[in-house]
Amino acid sequence: MKGGGVPAPPFPDLKMEAVLFFSLILFILSPSFAQDGFKEFLKEELRGFREEKEGFNRYLQEVNREFEEYRRITYREFRRFKGEVLKHWDSYEAPTKKKLVQYSEDFKVKRVFDFEKGVLRVELKGNKSRLKKRLRKELKKFLSEDKRTAFYSDPVLRRIERKVKKLKHVKTARIEREPVLAPVVFGNVPKGSQLERGVERLISRGELYTEHTSKGTVSVFRVRIPPKKVLKKARRYKPIVVKESRRWKLSYPLIFAIIHTESYFNPLARSEVPAYGLMQIVPLSAGRDVTEFLFGRPVILSPSYLYNARNNIRIGTAYVHMLYYKYFKGVKDPESRLYCTIAAYNTGPGNVARAFVGSRDLKSAIRVINRLSPQDVYSVLMRNLPYNETKDYLRKVSTRIAVYKNL
Repeated sequence: MKGGGVPAPPFPDLKMEAVLFFSLILFILSPSFAQDGFKEFLKEELRGFREEKEGFNRYLQEVNREFEEYRRITYREFRRFKGEVLKHWDSYEAPTKKKLVQYSEDFKVKRVFDFEKGVLRVELKGNKSRLKKRLRKELKKFLSEDKRTAFYSDPVLRRIERKVKKLKHVKTARIEREPVLAPVVFGNVPKGSQLERGVERLISRGELYTEHTSKGTVSVFRVRIPPKKVLKKARRYKPIVVKESRRWKLSYPLIFAIIHTESYFNPLARSEVPAYGLMQIVPLSAGRDVTEFLFGRPVILSPSYLYNARNNIRIGTAYVHMLYYKYFKGVKDPESRLYCTIAAYNTGPGNVARAFVGSRDLKSAIRVINRLSPQDVYSVLMRNLPYNETKDYLRKVSTRIAVYKNL
């Protein structure tokens, strides 16, 4: 060899890692490895796959048990609180998607705001002589609360959150200190003397009367809030809605129309389903579907997680994406697919399929849908959907999309 020394490697342009890799390939392809080593290698791989599958199945069993526990916790706390209220009031007025309802700790005061109708109401029990002073105090408290304070002041939400946090496979989040009612009632967030003057104006405009109930006399203050433009409320969430809509290849007016119809932008919207937040996410159904899609496995979403606006809109928009691009992927016409997606967000894909073929067979339904015009698809849904609520929902969301196109 010319010049002596260490001989040049057979593959001068390759790094040592590549040489080792090729050597390993040659060893694997050798007859001895093919007869013995490869069998062992294959057994190890198969054993790994089996263990991974068994581990995932164990996880599913565990998380399904926790979902059932979540359901029990929720229903138990709703029933418990209703029983507590009925000891002091002759009927139970529950919070809804579009109505915020709060009871004081001693159950002598009830505060209500209807986001859809724009009606503020405070009901008080007890000494009438100090009624106006108490009313001012309650109005100031109600109108100055932020979302985090309101959440942890609610005994039902607080107890559910505390118990759900003990579950192993749960996601929680920090709730924003976003003002709840002040921007809706006043158009801004007044403080100090501004808040006091605003409360005085409300009292002067409202009506105060008494009602006799089976649990005693109740003084009722009621005032109608001049309707603010819905677009003004929507703008608070525009950056999040636009970001998530782009991420999931959807139209942001569609997401706004869903929020409008689901909650009327009530940041503490809830129902006994249970469903939470702006887009009314149900942790036990849509939440399970979406978390498996987003995180690779189903995860429990606590109330605090879903009352965080970013999380709520992200989960809700991802679910719309799943409906449009997964469940109804086979629907060829985009308008027809949109109608099916809107209806399914409210009632589920199975009930949409039932409207076309009388069963939950989605593939058969899609074949029927593809033979119809978008107008006919809409007509069939409005005629055959199993619930009037879903028909009304489809009509409202479809109409409201146009409202948000110039936001």
